[in-house]
Amino acid sequence: MATYAEIHNAHQGKSSDKWESYMPVYEKLFSPFREARINVLEIGVQNGGSLEILSEYFAHAANIVGCDINPHCGELKYTDPRISVVTGDVNSPDVISSVTKKLQPIHILIDDGSHSSSDVLNAFLNYFPLIAPGGIYLIEDTHCLYWENAGGGILRSTTAQRLFKLLTDVLNYEHWQKDMSLDAWLNSFFLKSGVPAFISEGWLDSIEFRNSMIAIHKSKAAGHSKLGPRLVVGTEFNVEKPTEAFDVHSH
Repeated sequence: MATYAEIHNAHQGKSSDKWESYMPVYEKLFSPFREARINVLEIGVQNGGSLEILSEYFAHAANIVGCDINPHCGELKYTDPRISVVTGDVNSPDVISSVTKKLQPIHILIDDGSHSSSDVLNAFLNYFPLIAPGGIYLIEDTHCLYWENAGGGILRSTTAQRLFKLLTDVLNYEHWQKDMSLDAWLNSFFLKSGVPAFISEGWLDSIEFRNSMIAIHKSKAAGHSKLGPRLVVGTEFNVEKPTEAFDVHSH
């Protein structure tokens, strides 16, 4: 089968605008889902070409939905009946309802929308709970999160980029939960509303930071105890015998 890059670079239909460095990342992230009957959501349609490329790559997908605030995106025509477009603010209750009716659940979400820090943050809080266990939430063009005119900035403490950095420690919460609560750790974001349930319940499995891209993987099951049992094999201990020094259960 053709790779994502090969399909993208050979595409002749509606225009798609992506960075070259994204291509191998797409292949790594998307290939395990390629034969599955999945639902895909892309925030940010623009000229609509990426939806066509996704439909070709995911030949067995059930639904591929794009969402864009520009009403002209709703006028785009597609020959593939699996592709549809929802127009409006992706974080508005009406659009969330429309997307939910089309996609239950979402297996892969690509945020290629406004790239403003507040929109990226709100979309993550609204849509990550809708991701299927084991699914992927992918944020593109995260270099914009460093721009002050997009609500970002390297020194700002309440940007979306800052939240995702804080969440990397949440992945290891089982090792420091006796020292601090999640409410205290994330109080700069959720002081009034409280930590979202999907975070406190332990649905975050991993977070990958790449140049201008963040990929958040959803756990297959909720819970913060992810390290699992310690596995010691072999019968010869000629240098050092196993100790409890690194056993998380001894602390």
